[in-house]
Amino acid sequence: MHRVNGRLAATLGLAALLLGAACASQASVKQAGVKDPRDPYPRAAVAYAAVLDGELIWGRNLDAPRAPASLTKLLTALVLLDSGWDPNASLGVSHEAAHTTHPRVGLRTGESVAAGDALAAMLMHSANDACQVLAENAAGSLEAFAQRMNARALQLGMRDSHFVHPCGFDAEGQYSTARDLLRLALAAHADPRIARIVAQQESSLTTSSGRQLTFRNTNQLLGRLDGVEGLKTGYTSQAGHCLIAVAERAGHRVWLVLLDAQQRWTFAHRIITDAFAAAARPARPLYAGG
Repeated sequence: MHRVNGRLAATLGLAALLLGAACASQASVKQAGVKDPRDPYPRAAVAYAAVLDGELIWGRNLDAPRAPASLTKLLTALVLLDSGWDPNASLGVSHEAAHTTHPRVGLRTGESVAAGDALAAMLMHSANDACQVLAENAAGSLEAFAQRMNARALQLGMRDSHFVHPCGFDAEGQYSTARDLLRLALAAHADPRIARIVAQQESSLTTSSGRQLTFRNTNQLLGRLDGVEGLKTGYTSQAGHCLIAVAERAGHRVWLVLLDAQQRWTFAHRIITDAFAAAARPARPLYAGG
């Protein structure tokens, strides 16, 4: 019971931290009373945020607009799951979806695939063919689906974000921030259907033509760093290497967002490990300076 209550308190604390800055524009963050966290990893990423048990402990450029790459797919998943989701629905694969850019799981034009399998391929393997199949079947077009994404983002308090492509491709007018992506991560991982998928290292699907396609999770922390439970990777030429990770040990929870990261896996491993070490110490400062 103590562990469950601790997790709830940490979740509420993180929600309060994020909502407290929801109305602050990039130019008025400091005036709104939001202090800059310590930045002990200046080479980790262009923008990053590390949260321990609901407290923002380290970070940089929290409200700087950045291309979100495939981290966008977490919002796509939320939109799908919010609207009469049927994991057994059979979804047709268009020519455009089958020939979209990599990564792909290997769907072919004219096949169909179960919605739940496509969701797993999108979240685990970041499969753009599966993502496009889901968006096209849900809204008729990628543009119409993006409108739903922006409405959902506003509901989450992501006021410094705007989305154009459901799969996270670089596009004019598509951007988010480390702080907004923490909001997204919190909402996505709170859905047990998403949390279950992103924690898996490998899965497979069978298409209507009988082909079995096996795919692996792109999150290289899974199975290699104790306590990691997900969440999502991303990469485009504009965004660079991106990551949202969540991990739990001994009742302590760490959230990490890396945008345009250098040595993504090395720094993610180091920051998460250091955060758990900080949790084990009797006291730790939240911010440096006044």
